[in-house]
Amino acid sequence: MSIMLLVVTGGLIATGIGLQVWASGPRGQGRRYALQLPAVLLYSLASALFLYSIFPDSVSEGRAMGFGLGGAAGFAGFFMLASYAWLSKTRPQDETASALKAVERENARLRKRLDSALAARDDAPVPLARSTRDETPIKGNRRHQLGLITGNLANVLDVDVWVNPENTRMEMSRINEPTISATIRYHGGSRDVGGHLVVDRIALELAERMAGHTHVAAGQVLITGPGELRESHGVKCIAHIAAVEGEPASGFRQVMDLERCVRNLLGEVDRLNEAGEGLRSVVLPLLGTGGGNSDLGRTAEGLASAAVGYFQAHPASRIRTVYLLAYTDAQVEVCRSVLTVLPELNGSAGK
Repeated sequence: MSIMLLVVTGGLIATGIGLQVWASGPRGQGRRYALQLPAVLLYSLASALFLYSIFPDSVSEGRAMGFGLGGAAGFAGFFMLASYAWLSKTRPQDETASALKAVERENARLRKRLDSALAARDDAPVPLARSTRDETPIKGNRRHQLGLITGNLANVLDVDVWVNPENTRMEMSRINEPTISATIRYHGGSRDVGGHLVVDRIALELAERMAGHTHVAAGQVLITGPGELRESHGVKCIAHIAAVEGEPASGFRQVMDLERCVRNLLGEVDRLNEAGEGLRSVVLPLLGTGGGNSDLGRTAEGLASAAVGYFQAHPASRIRTVYLLAYTDAQVEVCRSVLTVLPELNGSAGK
C-alpha cells in the first residue's frame, strides 16, 4: 500500500470532516446543503483512492447509457450518488433556515436601532398634546388587531374599556397626581361648576369591589363602571389591574408577570362580552412604567406580544382592537418600534 496514497486519503477525509464541522456551525446556517456536497465528494475520492490502493486491479469499464463503474470505483460512485440523494432532501431545510436567519438579522437591526435611540435621549420625555390613533393587523387574523393611541388618556374618545394600572391595594391616585389612575378618578367622578370633584364615583365603587380586603394578587382585575366617563368619553367600563406592587419607604415596582396581567384583563373583558356587554376596544397603558422603575421597551414588547398571544389562543374573542397608550414622545417611539419588530404583525403603526 502506497504511503503517499494513505497521506492523500487521510488529507481528503480530514478536509471533508473539517468542512462538515464548519457547515454545522452557526456560520453555515442556510448553506449546509451546498457546503456538505464538497465534503461528500472528498469522502468519495478518499474511499476510491483507499480501495484502489488495496485493489490496484480494480478498473472502470464502459456500460450502456454512456458510463458505468465497476470494482472499487463502482463502490465509491455508489457512495457518492447515495450521499447526494440523501443531502438533496436537506435543501428545503436550508432554505427555511436561510429565511429565518434573514428575519433574525432584520429584527436584530431594528432592536439595535431602538436601543440606540433610547440611549441617545438626554432630554426628558415630552408629553404629547395631540391624540392620534393607528391600527396594525395581525397576520392571518382578520378579526383582531393591535393599535396605538398617542397623547393624554383624557383626550381619548369612544374606546369601550379604559385600563387603570393600579397597585395591589387598589388604592387610586389622588386627583392632582400625574397618573392614569388620577385621570380616571377625576374624569369619572361628578364635579361641580368649578370643576371640583364632589362625588368620587369610581374610587368608591372600586372600594366596594374590594369587599373589605386590603390586597389583591398581582395581575388581578376588578371591573367598575365608568362613572361620568360614559357620557363625556364614550367609555363603557374601567378595568383596574394590579400592575404594581408597593413596599413601605421603597415605592412601587412593576409586577413580574405582565403576560398574566394582559391575559387576565382580556379574559375578564371577554367574560363581560359573553354576559351581553359589547366591549370591542381596549386602551392599555404601559403598565407600571409611570414611576420610571421599569424597562420601557421590554414592557411595550411584553404587552403587545401578550395581546397577540391572547388573540391567537382565543380566535373567537369579541374584542376587536387592543390599543397601547403612549403618553410621551419616548413612549411613542418605543411602541411604534415594537409594532414594527413583532413578526406576528403586518406593517407598522403610523409614522
